[in-house]
Amino acid sequence: MRMAMNFSTLSCAIAALAILGCAFAEAADKPRPNFLIILGDDISSSSIGCYGSVNPDTTPNIDKLAAEGIRFTNMFVSEAVCGPTRAELYTGLQPHRNGCSKNHMATHKGTLSVVQHLDKLGYRVGLTGKTHFSPATVYPFEMVKGFEKNCNARGTVPESWEGVEEFMTRDAGQPFCLIICSIHAHAPWDAGDTSPWKLEDLKLPPHMVDTEETRHFFREHLAEVRLFDDQVGKAEALLEKLEIGQDTALIVLDENGTGMPGGKWTNHDWGVRSGCIIKWPGAPALVTDALAQYCDIVPTLIDAGGGEVPATLDGKSLLPVITGKTTTHRKNAFFVYNSGADGSPFSSRATTDGRYKLMWNLTPDKPFAVRVINGFDYGYVDKMEDRHVRQIYQSWLEKAKTDPAAGKLVQRYRKPPEFQLFDLESDPWEMNNLAANPEYAPRLEELKSAITDWMKQQGDGGFFEKAPEKKK
Repeated sequence: MRMAMNFSTLSCAIAALAILGCAFAEAADKPRPNFLIILGDDISSSSIGCYGSVNPDTTPNIDKLAAEGIRFTNMFVSEAVCGPTRAELYTGLQPHRNGCSKNHMATHKGTLSVVQHLDKLGYRVGLTGKTHFSPATVYPFEMVKGFEKNCNARGTVPESWEGVEEFMTRDAGQPFCLIICSIHAHAPWDAGDTSPWKLEDLKLPPHMVDTEETRHFFREHLAEVRLFDDQVGKAEALLEKLEIGQDTALIVLDENGTGMPGGKWTNHDWGVRSGCIIKWPGAPALVTDALAQYCDIVPTLIDAGGGEVPATLDGKSLLPVITGKTTTHRKNAFFVYNSGADGSPFSSRATTDGRYKLMWNLTPDKPFAVRVINGFDYGYVDKMEDRHVRQIYQSWLEKAKTDPAAGKLVQRYRKPPEFQLFDLESDPWEMNNLAANPEYAPRLEELKSAITDWMKQQGDGGFFEKAPEKKK
């Protein structure tokens, strides 16, 4: 009897091993997806049609992609400035842990980026277009020709897809990761076709003062959003032409918010909330309100590429959300803003749980100033006399002299209080500060405590580090 039981046990063990072996063989034979990330520049998600743009015809290609793929309604950057946004996206680490907690700061030497993580898994990793990161040792991308690098370029600059196509088709047996970095819709806003929108019909975000200059440049901004959308359409068409669309995970991100007052350079939703559309091989179309941040992208690529996500990263894989296995991801999203060393000292932190948002001004005694917008408040003399964003703000100041409502909007931007608490469900544009309402005091303390814990985890003392020189 004992002999029979042993043979039975052995037979079961052999059968189990055979099943596992088949599973491992199937996993090993399963092709890993290519990754194509298309990154915009200074585009608030509210300018994208599928995110509720009130101005029509801004993003037909992105809207079509969203209908076929996965649309994240709660994707955020940790810091709404170009350098920190890209450092977070490429490292899977948030600003104070990757070292780039102000614009133009270098990432800590020795930090691993998407290049090293995916290279280890056998991927070719390339980038075309805008860079805005350093040092090169952290970001050793294969630089692909074809897209403009200078985000301040004037007019509609030509682009070429030849280098992109060559990169994608070089070795059909090796998966690739390519990041296309557009310069649209970064200022100056002077490119694209503005004819789809009449100035008098434009609908402006509620926090903006309605002036002739605001309308003019906001329409120019929409034209550049449309240029970015055109690039998304061309990229998807190229995947179809090369017959690799079914093997490629396509991720479209709009970077940080619009480079106008109340967007980029702030922790307002118009700055930190990002559009994120993903078309993933085999994944069903869906809309998810799971809280996610840019640091989650690298872990997702590592996971899908067959690697093990390092526990040291701030991000975590979005694959369970993408494949519909879960509807939640993070309890809170967190945000930071530090003014640059060349500006008036200003520092703030913020968090949202998906509904409520707390912005904590760590320097309530200091006025808020962005060098290129209102640097004149602290004596900065701008060498670019016709800077568009400054023209917008100066028109606000002029209208505020005779219009009390305009004056309140200027004050909202120029002198924020220590605490700003918003119910994003009823107040998505963050116009009604609930911080002084006793009814919301417990919520304020809860979110304040979450920010404090996050700052400790990040090694963020809330002080002003001097931006180090860029390292080659």
